[in-house]
Amino acid sequence: MENLDPIILGSNPFEGVGYLSSSQTRHYQEFFSKVENIIPILDASFKLGITSFMLSNNDNIMEAVKRFSSSKNMTLLPVIPNAYDYARESTEKGVLGTVLSKAKRIDLYRKVRMGLRALKKIHGIISKDLLTLLTNLMDFEMASFEKYSFKAVILHGQVTDLALSSNNPEIISFYQDMVRERYKALPVLATHNFGSLLPRLMEWKIKIPVMAPFNAKGFIMKPSKEECEKLLQKTDYTIIAKKVLAGGRLTPEEAFPYLADKNVHSVAVGIGSLPEAYHTLSVAKQLFQAK
Repeated sequence: MENLDPIILGSNPFEGVGYLSSSQTRHYQEFFSKVENIIPILDASFKLGITSFMLSNNDNIMEAVKRFSSSKNMTLLPVIPNAYDYARESTEKGVLGTVLSKAKRIDLYRKVRMGLRALKKIHGIISKDLLTLLTNLMDFEMASFEKYSFKAVILHGQVTDLALSSNNPEIISFYQDMVRERYKALPVLATHNFGSLLPRLMEWKIKIPVMAPFNAKGFIMKPSKEECEKLLQKTDYTIIAKKVLAGGRLTPEEAFPYLADKNVHSVAVGIGSLPEAYHTLSVAKQLFQAK
């Protein structure tokens, strides 16, 4: 089941997430608020043979996927829950208001099917218990992906790292069982704390693919670049590298040779413009896809 593509298109820029500057973040938020600016990047990626797309249940992104003519031939990798959207919307609507807003996007048939499960979970939502809320929103999030092909579901790094910091393997066990049994997909954990998470997973005897930052600058490689590289070298876990361009601090020609000889199964790359799509993904194919 762990046959993930070697190169995965990421969606952070589409969600307004930038790492270089506040002006870059503002540009992404404004530019990708228009669905028509996302679709050409999906098209360019697809023409280059990149058919796996890692994305959150974001309105603009989902609308772009809906309008993209080749979406049925893409493999989606949902990242749940959509922490960025919940954080932004909850400042205006509150937590419960945000949940209800998301629920309105689900069609009646799926609402009926999900009704009994949702009723059982409503206490956790109303009480605003963060762990319960984030876990129980999985059904709402995944309803948007039912019509598309997906082979893996990625747990957002904020939830993974919360489980890590609270020493709570039950969260991860529940998540991976739910993904495997209910969605028949591969569970993946995203993290910004690879050096702490991997030893803990081994201690918990949980074998699951991990997505973590790996790049030549050590950007968000915690606790250190050296420690993460040592763990990566000897692990038999499936590892997907993200932040491979160090948040825009590395060129593709600098970034991908670093990864080419590493024990990495796949790389996820966010793209902020059409020229960047052709440049970055072409270099990635030359230096990584043949690995």
